[in-house]
Formats: sequence, C-alpha cells, structure tokens
Amino acid sequence: MQNRFLGTIFLLIMLSACSQTAKTSLPVETLQPTSAVILTETLATSISTGACPTETADLKLFTNTKDGYCLLYPAENTILPPALIVINPTGLPGDMPGDAWVQISVEDALGLTAAQVADQKIAEVGEGFNITHSEILIDGKQAVVVDGLPGQDAWRGVFIVDNNHLYTISFMPWDPNADGFSQLENLYSSVIDSFHFLPPTP
Repeated sequence: MQNRFLGTIFLLIMLSACSQTAKTSLPVETLQPTSAVILTETLATSISTGACPTETADLKLFTNTKDGYCLLYPAENTILPPALIVINPTGLPGDMPGDAWVQISVEDALGLTAAQVADQKIAEVGEGFNITHSEILIDGKQAVVVDGLPGQDAWRGVFIVDNNHLYTISFMPWDPNADGFSQLENLYSSVIDSFHFLPPTP
C-alpha cells in the first residue's frame, strides 16, 4: 500500500515537470521593418523669373530691346553693339574681334523648334565631323547645344526658339585646349544662366 502511494506521488511529480517544460518557449527574433530608399534624379532646369537679371559686382546687364532679350556677362568683358560680347578685344577690324567672343543672332524660326533647327544644321554638314548635341533649358524654354559644326573657328552653337524667333548664340573659338579657355567657359555660363526673353512688343 505504501509502495502504491509513493508511486502515485512520483507520477505526479513527473507530470508537473513535463508541464513546466512545455510552457517554456524559445525566444523569437523580431524583424524590424526596413524603409525603402527611392533615388530620384532631378533634372537641371532654368525657370523664367519674368524679369531681367540683376547686375552684381562681377556681372553687367546687357539689354537688347530690339531683339527681345537681356542677359548678364562678366564685367571684365566688352560689349560691341548690337550683339557681340568680346574677351580682350583687339580694337582692330576683321574676323577676330578679340581672344574669344559670343555673338547672338536673331531670325525668323519659320515654325521650327530648336531641336528641328539643330537637326537641320547637323544634316546640312553631312558625315565626317565629330558633332555632338544636347538639350538644356534657357529661361524655361527648350534649347539645343551643338559642338563640332565646321566653320572658320571651332564654335559652340546654342539654338533656342521664342515667339517664332530663332536665337543662335555662338561661342568661339570653342577650343578646350586653347590658352584662356576658362574665360570663354565663364562667359558661356554667365550668358546661358541669365538669358531672359523680353515680352513681345505690340
């Protein structure tokens, strides 16, 4: 009888131990959610401010009301009216007004866009030239930059259309290996970054 009682107690102890083991669970690793990083490319744009830019100590304002535009140019450069900005002008007649320069011409766009004008210029040249082109915005409008068009000097042409007028902005000689090329680069940046179209006159 005593042995049966002891056996019963032993059985109860074993069942209790098994119950405690069943209740014990292994720790579960909690995974924290990760945030997705989305990279977006911001395209450079030039939005019209609706007014001519303001002069600074380093930049002068040039306004051509007849052809409908205004811009800033480096103060050390020289304006030769009506549409020539020259670096180190020689003061001599001829095709070389200075070390480098930008010339702005305006004509009827004949209903073409800047891209169509650039494609037409490139097609006229034909094969055999290392011509490159890219699109930018000037005063909020599409413009096309073309390098490698043949001419008396290497030149960079910027074509832009506003109010059915074609503006051709020519920088020359465009030679990255030439002495003082950084001055022409500075002139290019100043003109392109500040170029603004005036409202059409009645």
